[in-house]
Amino acid sequence: MTEVIEMLMIILIVTLCFLMIPFNTKPSAVIESRRKFDVFVRLYDKPYRGDAREYAYRFQIFRASLAKIRQLNERSRDANDTAIYGITQYADLSDREFIARQLADLLPDELSASGPRSPHQKFVIDSRSAEMKNDIIFSRARRDLRLPADLPLSVDWREQGIILPVKNQGSCGACWAISVVDTISALAALKRSDRKLTDLCHERVVRCAANGNNGCDGGDTCRLLEWLAEENYRIGTAESCPERNMVESDGNCTIAGRVDGLRQDLNNTVVKRFSCDGFANEEHLMLRHLATRGPIVAAVNAISWKYYLGGVIRYHCESEYELLNHAVAIVGYELNATVPYYIVKNSWGPRFGDHGYVKIAVGQNLCGIANRVSFIEVA
Repeated sequence: MTEVIEMLMIILIVTLCFLMIPFNTKPSAVIESRRKFDVFVRLYDKPYRGDAREYAYRFQIFRASLAKIRQLNERSRDANDTAIYGITQYADLSDREFIARQLADLLPDELSASGPRSPHQKFVIDSRSAEMKNDIIFSRARRDLRLPADLPLSVDWREQGIILPVKNQGSCGACWAISVVDTISALAALKRSDRKLTDLCHERVVRCAANGNNGCDGGDTCRLLEWLAEENYRIGTAESCPERNMVESDGNCTIAGRVDGLRQDLNNTVVKRFSCDGFANEEHLMLRHLATRGPIVAAVNAISWKYYLGGVIRYHCESEYELLNHAVAIVGYELNATVPYYIVKNSWGPRFGDHGYVKIAVGQNLCGIANRVSFIEVA
């Protein structure tokens, strides 16, 4: 009996010892982050795979990105389709690099007292803590959206076959031109009886547009529309575009693209009139135009899109006019969803976001989407 009791005591002691040993069956946070980074580098074919120093530097940025992604997703998801944030092709870029590469292409329409503002000066995002940003966003008074009674609840011009595939601006800061030219292509198709869609040469516009636009170094959607209308400029097809690879640099752009009165009937891609207005408290007018006239162009604040994977953006996207830094096309909306949203066509390639698209909640001027909107009519 005594031997049995002793045996039980030994088993108990050994069991307690094992329970007290802090076994760690999960890999450390650093090892797990490194595994994710290795997959990330291969997936996006990053050029520094063989550079140990650059690899280590980008890994540290990547780890910081993982922490920011967790913070973005911490907000309680009171609707299943609220935006999800995660690892994107930009996860190895610092905030300053992301701004300089992706958001420095929409030039400010006003100058500071000391001259032009640099992207870093204009789009500072580290100056406010995440908590302060959330306080600002969630304390903002919600506006009641006045919806016309006869407004369609769902509009998606992609379903009509008049929206071109998502482009990738790459290292060329051309969002201001791509958003305008692709919208003009859609509106031109709408005017045709056969709805034939023609891809237009935005590269030529990037290189040729004057009126303060600076090619791949940035431009402005309203200045571009003004130039297109004043010059009566005919945008050629992408098929016959010598600047398709942004290599060709010769030629008289304005004369080559100008349309005289005898030739206007040969091409319907001339801007007849346009507007650049704010609808921060009147988004129903944007919805009305989308439903009845077609896609529109908008300037937005895309800073928080760095980690966007999909879903409807409802938070983390400030709307101040001075933070506008990117140009997009809005190709529809969905009011039947749990969270009504705009269908926004971006220019960072189809691997970004929702196959190149972003969904932004309607009615709250999120991301400043209603601050600077252009309605366009083509001849």
